[in-house]
Amino acid sequence: MKLILFSFLLLPVFLIMHPARNTKMKNLSEKHTKECNPSNDLTVMLPGIFSHKPVTECKGDILSESFSNLLNWEKRKSKARELFENASFSPNDVTIGKGVLTLRAAFNKIETTGCIDETGSQVTYTGKMFSPKDGYTYSIIMRPTDKDGIVSAFFVHRIDENTNNASYCKNNNEIDIEVVKYGPNADPSLRGKLFAYFTSWTRALNPWGYKGNPCAADPGAWDQRQRESHGIQLDEKYTKEFHKYSFTWKENEIDFYIDDVFIVKHTKVIPQKECPLKINTWAGYNWLGYSTEKSFYGITSVKQVSVSSQSLK
Repeated sequence: MKLILFSFLLLPVFLIMHPARNTKMKNLSEKHTKECNPSNDLTVMLPGIFSHKPVTECKGDILSESFSNLLNWEKRKSKARELFENASFSPNDVTIGKGVLTLRAAFNKIETTGCIDETGSQVTYTGKMFSPKDGYTYSIIMRPTDKDGIVSAFFVHRIDENTNNASYCKNNNEIDIEVVKYGPNADPSLRGKLFAYFTSWTRALNPWGYKGNPCAADPGAWDQRQRESHGIQLDEKYTKEFHKYSFTWKENEIDFYIDDVFIVKHTKVIPQKECPLKINTWAGYNWLGYSTEKSFYGITSVKQVSVSSQSLK
């Protein structure tokens, strides 16, 4: 008992005698809090309905891929809810024909457990990792699916810390261009509309397993994110034609384009880690509210991908 009392009496003296150590501990704590501080931002919706004549070619001095094969691309294979999507991903849903890469996503059924059986497909470029220090421009010639409730995405992404542990702050490095069409169970103001979203992330937590249900997402997990996001409505022709989607990733900004037309700049949330380049598609009922009355699938088609050291003007 005397030893315990002596230790408590000595502790304040030790901290007073070592003010530098005490300050260092405080600074580390403040830094950690700042790094983990969520942005909790809403997606900023840009005005108007975007429409432009299609740009159907992209060239790059770093990478120029026309998909005669998948020599430098890896197909994703994962179970449902392994990352942030509910969908499972299968290599069987990735095909190439006549120089076009096709990615399949589907809704199959609602299982007896209440889980939604959704699928997706993805390819990751394995030839090189990319960094904001490069200052490169990344482009894709893509025709998104016209099916409600399916995401067609072009992005860089790397998880470098545990997304199940809330103490990891900069755990997610991601820049997305996603094209989606809302279904009949979405918010009434969005139903049937086509949107492109431009999002950058530096922190995200795995949401699955809310209240012990493996199929339920914790709404509080999304509120712990660090992200910057903008959206713009697209003309319906964007699901019927190939168009060009691009972003330029620098250390202090990300510029987004459609058909070589500048859309928006991100300056608040900029991933700083090396990332691979990815293309995917997946069904997302909880986000897009499609009809679950019968099963369906959608196809995202890609003609070209490029990486260029030159910025778009």
